[in-house]
Amino acid sequence: MDLDRKKLLNLMNRMRSQVPPEPPAADCADVSWTVPHHFDANATERVTDIANALAGFMQRTLRGLCDDTFEVKLKAITEHYAYSLAEQMDADNSNHYFLPLSIQGKGLVGFVDFPFETCTQLIAQMLRDPESGIGEEDTLSALEESILQDIVIAITDSLLEGFSAYGEIILGKPEQIVHGRWPLPFGQLEDMFRVSFQAGNAETPLELSLYLLDSVVDSAAGVPMVQISTEQKQKMPEQVIECLGDVTIEASVWLNPSMMAFQDIVTLEKGDFILLDHAVTTPVDVQVNGQACFKAWPAQSEGRGAIVLTEPSVDC
Repeated sequence: MDLDRKKLLNLMNRMRSQVPPEPPAADCADVSWTVPHHFDANATERVTDIANALAGFMQRTLRGLCDDTFEVKLKAITEHYAYSLAEQMDADNSNHYFLPLSIQGKGLVGFVDFPFETCTQLIAQMLRDPESGIGEEDTLSALEESILQDIVIAITDSLLEGFSAYGEIILGKPEQIVHGRWPLPFGQLEDMFRVSFQAGNAETPLELSLYLLDSVVDSAAGVPMVQISTEQKQKMPEQVIECLGDVTIEASVWLNPSMMAFQDIVTLEKGDFILLDHAVTTPVDVQVNGQACFKAWPAQSEGRGAIVLTEPSVDC
């Protein structure tokens, strides 16, 4: 068949017309699995309301401490895994001050974070001397840290007062600020959220943040609680074993190996014996999914090779 340019183009166009059109793209938002999604839209809205209320409590305190023109606004609410926050703080090597927060019976559940620049500005505002040059060498004197501690505790008290309006959120705090890196004893896959505030006035904009475990505000945010009774907890191991009862696992019997020269291996014939480094008075190892779990003796049953289990392996 002779094909000139025109015929070839016509053939290509006919082939294109037979290709089905691509389906429309799904109308859905991109989801990142590198952050938790503990709060749905309704819970996020309620957490936002709480954060705005906290900003009001904090603004009242800062106006009393520093300047009547101070304003505090909610900047953002974001969710994070604890490990990503800890890694970020370690990588930044930031010069921050923290005041940990706790719940009675649960230990530490979060903290309030004050970046160094925010600390110096707050101290200067407290002293009514914005041009004091505090922290020029990225460090605070003992007196300046003492002033900062009073400010941090007052601000944190205003946050705790705001939380107390929501009944079940009763937070506590120490009386000593922490200077350094990640201030919590955990830092893995715990769900946390960060509330970023912008404070100050036109001349001195400041930032500070509140970090808490998501579960702290579950009740106030309307997140449903999953209740597991004591009876359910006690039955759970049995249920797990029952579910695993039909799962196939690999079991193998291992003898101690023996070293042979290559020339001896190539001369092996059917019926030859290989002497192993395994005494007949020593039980064999039984491995389950590649891990030694039992000791056993070789045996026979119904004309087939078998083993008789004796005891669990010390490595199991």
